Amino acid sequence: MLLPRPWSFAPIRRELVSSRAQHTGSAALAPTIAQALALALAAPSSASPGSTLTPKSDQDGETTTSASVAAAEAKTTTISGWIRSCRRQKNVTFAVLNDGSDVKGIQAVMAAGIDHAGPQRSNMSSIRRRLAVGCSAALTGRFVPSRGRGQEMEFQVDQVQLLGSSDAEASKKPTFATYPIPNTKQGVPLPILRRNAHLRPRTPSIAAMLRVRSELAFAAAQHFRSQDFVRVEPPLITSSDCEGAGEVFRVESGSPPGSTSTSTPSSSFATATIPTSPPPPPRPSRYLTVSSQLHLEALASSLARVWTLSTTFRAEESDTSRHLQEFYMLEAELGFLPARTPDANQVLMNVVEDLVRHLVTTALAMKELEVFVTLRPTLLDELDQLVPTHKRYARMTYTEAIQVLQHQEASFPGTFTFEPVWGKGLQTEHERWLAETCVRGPLFVTDYPKGIKPFYMLSNDESSRETVACFDLLVPRLGELVGGSVREHRAERMEQTLDQHGLNKERYGWYLDLRRFGSTQHGGFGLGWERLIAIVTGQENVRECIAFPRAAEGSRF
Repeated sequence: MLLPRPWSFAPIRRELVSSRAQHTGSAALAPTIAQALALALAAPSSASPGSTLTPKSDQDGETTTSASVAAAEAKTTTISGWIRSCRRQKNVTFAVLNDGSDVKGIQAVMAAGIDHAGPQRSNMSSIRRRLAVGCSAALTGRFVPSRGRGQEMEFQVDQVQLLGSSDAEASKKPTFATYPIPNTKQGVPLPILRRNAHLRPRTPSIAAMLRVRSELAFAAAQHFRSQDFVRVEPPLITSSDCEGAGEVFRVESGSPPGSTSTSTPSSSFATATIPTSPPPPPRPSRYLTVSSQLHLEALASSLARVWTLSTTFRAEESDTSRHLQEFYMLEAELGFLPARTPDANQVLMNVVEDLVRHLVTTALAMKELEVFVTLRPTLLDELDQLVPTHKRYARMTYTEAIQVLQHQEASFPGTFTFEPVWGKGLQTEHERWLAETCVRGPLFVTDYPKGIKPFYMLSNDESSRETVACFDLLVPRLGELVGGSVREHRAERMEQTLDQHGLNKERYGWYLDLRRFGSTQHGGFGLGWERLIAIVTGQENVRECIAFPRAAEGSRF
């Protein structure tokens, strides 16, 4: 039984909370444009299109009452953002203001006689001239029904404050540069956007892509939580190469390139010391992780179901539309899978399919897709293929896939650049043909040859050929989206596999321990996050699916 305390901090806490509330009550976040617009649309409005919200008859001849006028005037708000487009006329300026919270932003209407707020007041004509694409501004006014097409409301400005100029002073100060993202209806060329990755999120497509990334990450977290998965944070620096391919970035400590020591001894003998103890053992090499799988297996050995969405690095020189050197992987590991290997593989594929369906369905409900449908009119039909209503994704073995590909090549020579041969990996052209032409939808290809897959995959003992219990999910237009497998859970078999691949068993000793102490039938998968974003947004290159792409050609950012 807990004894009552002779004193209590409760009154002090209440006093502190009250004091803090007094000091922070006016420090609330200002509404975003999307929030302010939603409130304006939800509230009953007495304003007629283009009106100044003063008592007068509207288009239907109804006169607003003093109460409704007061309510309308109470809706005065301040919104901030960047000017995405600007059109000046003699007595009025139209500008689209966007703060990243909405696809389109809001059209702001500024008459010639409105006030300019700020420490340096000047005439409005000067401020209107300085409003240019790329500048930031705070506008105070009211939402009113719009007279224009394609928008329900517009923002009638009473006061404008220029927060950060763009272009206007380029001729006066040489440190200023011309805003590099042009405002064109045809869209900005990709090379310009990639050269200006720090500014390209202000364009509609990249801003929409980043919001899609955010929403899908949230949807993934919701989905996994509903299935009792635990989100974990595996390390990025590791001493293991999960894939065993050697395509890793080595991590080295020391002074950064170009640094110099402040004191350099004139002679090495002057600072020599006699060692009094043996030198420390050499430290193991450290790398940036190519996959979180091995650490996820360790975490799954206690939590059973784990997942992560984290950064991954591959030091490969593949300069293709599907590859980056730094990217994100959604990875998951599951313990206690069915003892029968084929059943375990089927369970994993069902988990992957349910996840992909959930993420694609989430994307289809987002208004951001309007931006991408404009650029790719077939996008919605392509996404519908990933959420078929009455059937599971198609499934075939690697051996069956090779037979289908070989039959196609025999019937129509020249279909493929690379000959499909059993024992070799499927090329992108093979993967796309299988998904786009053969099954016309998503396809699981299972049971690949052991020799072309990583060391940790479980062998299919029932197979006539040496294959492993694994799968790749192939989707139209891209090819491989997800890869997964049942893991080898027997310590003695894992030791043999490490020997066969020439891997150091001491370095993987901790990984072998997972098989020695309470091992279970387990497996997992990895989904390329940028590839998923490319699918749901219709992008042809994963470089447009991440804020700052890191690829083989390098980056200035």
